[in-house]
Amino acid sequence: MSLDTIINIFINRPVLATVTLVLIVATLINLVVERIWGDKGKISFIITIISLILVEAALIILPLDNIGDKTREFFIYDEFSRFFAIFAIFVTIMIAVAIYYYSEGLPQIPAFYALITGTALGLILLPSAVDLVAIFVAWELLSVPLYAMVAYSHKWSRSLEGAIKYYTMGAASSAILGLGIGIMGALTGTTNLYALTSRLNVIMSGSDSLSQMLLGFGVVVLVVGFGVKLTLVPLHQWAPDTYEGSMPPITAYLSGTIKAVRLAAPLKVFMFLVATLRYDARLYLAILSFLTMTYANIVALKQARVYRMMAYSSIAQMGYIIIGLVAATDYGLTAAIFYALAFAIMEVTVFIVIGIVIFYMNLESIDDYNGLASKYPGLATMFALSLLSLVGIPPLVGFAGKVYLFIAAWSANLQWLAIALAINSGISIGYYGLIVKRMFLDEPSEKIKEVKIPRPYIVIIGILTAIILVLGIYPAILEKYASQAASTL
Repeated sequence: MSLDTIINIFINRPVLATVTLVLIVATLINLVVERIWGDKGKISFIITIISLILVEAALIILPLDNIGDKTREFFIYDEFSRFFAIFAIFVTIMIAVAIYYYSEGLPQIPAFYALITGTALGLILLPSAVDLVAIFVAWELLSVPLYAMVAYSHKWSRSLEGAIKYYTMGAASSAILGLGIGIMGALTGTTNLYALTSRLNVIMSGSDSLSQMLLGFGVVVLVVGFGVKLTLVPLHQWAPDTYEGSMPPITAYLSGTIKAVRLAAPLKVFMFLVATLRYDARLYLAILSFLTMTYANIVALKQARVYRMMAYSSIAQMGYIIIGLVAATDYGLTAAIFYALAFAIMEVTVFIVIGIVIFYMNLESIDDYNGLASKYPGLATMFALSLLSLVGIPPLVGFAGKVYLFIAAWSANLQWLAIALAINSGISIGYYGLIVKRMFLDEPSEKIKEVKIPRPYIVIIGILTAIILVLGIYPAILEKYASQAASTL
């Protein structure tokens, strides 16, 4: 590749070229550190944080891609991808800090930080993909490092079990997704999303019933492939064990940020194809949305351990988000994007707090949380705010997000799904409210002991809680950018 070609790449694709270079170099350096020094995790941590900060700056400052003919592209950095990428890297920085402090006593493996920078690259490329093949590549680039990250934890046997289940279901979902992409490509002769729509219109308006049946089957396969990683019921079985076996900061990452960014792929695919596949796609996804929110909320009510309870909570929240996609309108897409980001922030906050309670106080069951607020009022308050936001209590960001989803469903003649959202939010009070009640109203548990919590944890939780409050009081701040991202599609 000539120097002129490289220069043109950076001129035409400044963001994707820059962040790819930075993250690949950081990954290679971390692997070299692993090879030379072996256990110098602190060096790799500093390298990782610096590279992620540089990437975040590039995502914000550098201009968007200016592409004329989008039908020949694989990746385009536009408003949609910028929305998800900026948020994803911001949370990745916080997760990296949380992991560094949480992994005290564990082997300081520099290669582990190479997994973080590799994952970060997938988080940027996935929402930028405008081709089914590019989506598949970015999907795998995001997934593969996570299999190893899940296995690295404080409870090795449980972590390995979770990693194996995650890998098995991940490999199966990738195969299914590949089949769906192959069907679409074989039927239309293209995998580019901008070119795919017109080709599918020809098939749907024609008289070839076999092609139309294959197209319907391809849609079902894509829904299943995406649904496994998004933990839609009944494709969720791997998630509770994987979340419970993972280190809490990694669970926060998986259940919040990773799922929110992964949602970008089906959002983009089905919104591009909605004119052609309007009825089928909405029907399949509406059923999955209802099953996901209802089943997960009911099962969460029966859990005795907070960690597993919140794992099912994460599954239920994904059922809410899918409502915006089912609505298949600009407002529905805006609502889904808005709530995806809000949900991820709430999930990261919840699991970081749970991680602190487990790691420093060795408290796991709901009964252990009795009277937590009497000894740790600040921590309990921030935890309670994130839980109440997940319920949808005003003036927190979860309330605004659920209102947007409710309006989107109702205006799209999906009143039954809007009512299901309201009922399930009421059901969730049973377990979210139980934790809050135990922390603030019950007598302190004898298991709660005085410990020193590292200040970076408090700073991270404080920042995330402030975001939950600010975006709840002024949701228009986030709605503006969510609307801009939605308009791109």
